[in-house]
Amino acid sequence: MQVHRCRFVDYVPQAINAIEYAPKSSIRPHIAIGRANGDIELWQAKENFIYVKTIPGIVNGSLETLAWSHRTSLTDDELELFDTEKERTKFKKQLKEKAPRLFSAGLNSVIIEWDLSKLAPKAAVDSYGGAVWCMATNHAQSKLAVGTEDGHIRIFDILDDQLTYQHCFDKVNSRILSLAWSHDDRTIVTGSADSCVRIWDASTRRMGARMTLPREGREQTLVWAVTALKSGAIVSGDSRGHVVFWDPVMHVIQQDFKALGADVLCLAGDADGNTVFASGVDPKITQFKLFVGGKLAATSDNKDSASAIKRKINARNRKWQLAGIRRYHTHDVRALAVSSHLKTDLLISGGIDTQVTSCEAHSFPNENPHRQPCFTPQNSIISVAAKGGLILQRQETTLKLWELGKAEPVSKLLGDQMESGQSLQVYERQKDLLRMNLKAKTNLLCSVISPSGSLVAASDAEGPKLYSIVRSDDSTNGVRVRRIKSFPPDNFVPEYSENRGAVQMQFTNDETMLVLATMDGFISVVDISNWEAGEFDTICRHCCHRSQKSDVEADAGCSDVPTYPAIPRSLIEADTATRTIVRLAISADDRYVAASDSTGAVTVSVLGKGKQALLPDANGAAKTSMPTAIGFDLNNNLVIASSANHVHVWDPAESKYTQWSRAYGTKQIPKRFDSLMDCVSGILTSPAEPSCVYLWAATHITRVDFSQPPGSARAVLNVHKRKKIEQSIIEKVVEEKEACERRSERHEQKRMRKQLVGSDQANGDSSMDVDGETTSNADTEKTVVAESPDAKSQSSRDWESTIIARLREAGIDVSEPHNFRMTQRYQSLMHASFIDTNTLAVVERPWVDVASVLPSAYHRHKFGHS
Repeated sequence: MQVHRCRFVDYVPQAINAIEYAPKSSIRPHIAIGRANGDIELWQAKENFIYVKTIPGIVNGSLETLAWSHRTSLTDDELELFDTEKERTKFKKQLKEKAPRLFSAGLNSVIIEWDLSKLAPKAAVDSYGGAVWCMATNHAQSKLAVGTEDGHIRIFDILDDQLTYQHCFDKVNSRILSLAWSHDDRTIVTGSADSCVRIWDASTRRMGARMTLPREGREQTLVWAVTALKSGAIVSGDSRGHVVFWDPVMHVIQQDFKALGADVLCLAGDADGNTVFASGVDPKITQFKLFVGGKLAATSDNKDSASAIKRKINARNRKWQLAGIRRYHTHDVRALAVSSHLKTDLLISGGIDTQVTSCEAHSFPNENPHRQPCFTPQNSIISVAAKGGLILQRQETTLKLWELGKAEPVSKLLGDQMESGQSLQVYERQKDLLRMNLKAKTNLLCSVISPSGSLVAASDAEGPKLYSIVRSDDSTNGVRVRRIKSFPPDNFVPEYSENRGAVQMQFTNDETMLVLATMDGFISVVDISNWEAGEFDTICRHCCHRSQKSDVEADAGCSDVPTYPAIPRSLIEADTATRTIVRLAISADDRYVAASDSTGAVTVSVLGKGKQALLPDANGAAKTSMPTAIGFDLNNNLVIASSANHVHVWDPAESKYTQWSRAYGTKQIPKRFDSLMDCVSGILTSPAEPSCVYLWAATHITRVDFSQPPGSARAVLNVHKRKKIEQSIIEKVVEEKEACERRSERHEQKRMRKQLVGSDQANGDSSMDVDGETTSNADTEKTVVAESPDAKSQSSRDWESTIIARLREAGIDVSEPHNFRMTQRYQSLMHASFIDTNTLAVVERPWVDVASVLPSAYHRHKFGHS
């Protein structure tokens, strides 16, 4: 098989400016990661760190801070409204089942609440104070505090799903760079650009205390980060590289650490308030732990937690100590977050180097972090035109098009003699054909290129666009691009749909139809067979991901286009308010279309017809894991890879999971595949292997054969590692065999000499010469005892058994099929696709290539270097 290793793609991700966990009360453990260009990535932390979807940022927008809100407690008015405890409990349950609310703000002075389902702004208000540097919700989840450029703290009311300006605090003569609410919501702590940390009374809106930091030279100290711990202690990080712990009563410095060599930009504390992490321009992450009476402070999950916390607060000998230092990043770290509602606290960090790293907080600094790729894994940034040999890349509002290079043809005889991984002679390199900047109000949601490369579709939040691509006939390698303005047809979404943007798009293999998944959950099938004449027609709409009763009733009333409503099913509001179609797949014969959404639901529909099915849970796996990739094999079976690295196969014709899936899909997956941290990003099929699929992720490509069982749970899957182990064991056993044969030969020769000497002495035919050497009067013949064929055969079988046993101990069982064949030769894998039967295109974006275009990092002086 020939492989195009494409490293010419110049995708450059944006810096990470903010990371926020959803509140502990939310049903789904969402994590929001804000990029510098305004994009917000939503992740979940379950078995693995799972990418869900991206909210596109506004063009030329800004994002500096994020905040979540999820109210579960009753206000005073609600306590008066509900008389009985039963009514209050019922209302609390309704509040808990709601989805959390997400807010963002930046230097453009606009505060935005986002619709997590439609990936669009839900509400937007002015900050009334210029650029927003920081933002936080109180612990009652009823107010949003915002720190602005003009030196005011402004409070916004977020009760009852509103976002309304309420009032502002007294002004200070510098911008508010950081703020945090106390755990009782009575005070707000702020850090500003005038060397001061201030404590504000939330009820009177006046300053209660001011704590001043020393300057270095004439410049003011910038307090980039503050946090308020559960015990009431206040922690600040500033431009001197210091982390300062303040006494919450006397408002004086309790302890001062020179934590970093440059500015401290972010702080994060755990739920118990016993551990604090800090990082910044100097990209090392430092950990501080609280010690009481010389012992590590007890956590709240200990049996004597209540007494421990009380003893901790009242103790006079409370001391913070620097407990650990690690460098997970190469450039400035701008965001740190520690979870409080997972089984184990998860520390997440990110910054200018664009990578998201995660590790268990209690294992820091001894545990190595898991690094996510600098690009979002399951997001379709790359699209490949197999027939045309073209690669399309999407970045913000730009589309880039390349033509693959060509190598010298290799004969079958020469190909059989070549080693795996050997480079071929390239006679025509890749060509950069097109770079197109689209006029859009938001960054692009999705893009796709047709199999022949003649059509390109892209969509922002306003709607999809279609472009024709025509190659020039001359040798200039020019490309003519024309937008087809009659696309999309007006009825590709119904009139009552407020959003026309497409979140996923796929061309059929014969290029006669384009399937679009919209922001409102419609799967629209558009006839594009007459695109050259500018004629388009909506064939039908599948609504299987719109299962709310109101949506089903509205869809059933559509008459302009055949619309197939979903079967109503009850979902909690936390799911309906965050549900978005995130994956789309079409079968090779263009008969079926499959889709999965962000709640984990997977549906299969007959393309252009009314038959559609919602897949049931596969052995209960869907309750705890999420689909991360879907795709059809060549037998029209839908293959689903989950976040737990389980593989399920659904037969649409029989409307049930296949026998292989029921037998092996969940419990019999090899452990080395099941335990991978990187989730599967895509599923490929090769025309030469109808019973196989290829699962690819950022760090591996794995071939799965559904005609065979998965094999041993302990099997070594990496084919290159497996080959080295086999060669090493065989060579070692062969050496042992040869050494054993040499020893046996020496022993046999010694035994024969002894027999010969004894025989000569008995016959009196031997004499002793003067030198003591034994000679024979008669010519002696060398006698060789030949080993019997049966003995030879038994010896060979014994050595073969030794090899088999040692291979089994190393995880290679030759008696079982080697399924789940894996290669980890390709790293930072953005996309993989078969070009033809024997050619695979692999798009890689190594982080070292991204690092070469990043700004300069903090310089650390090394001993011995100038």
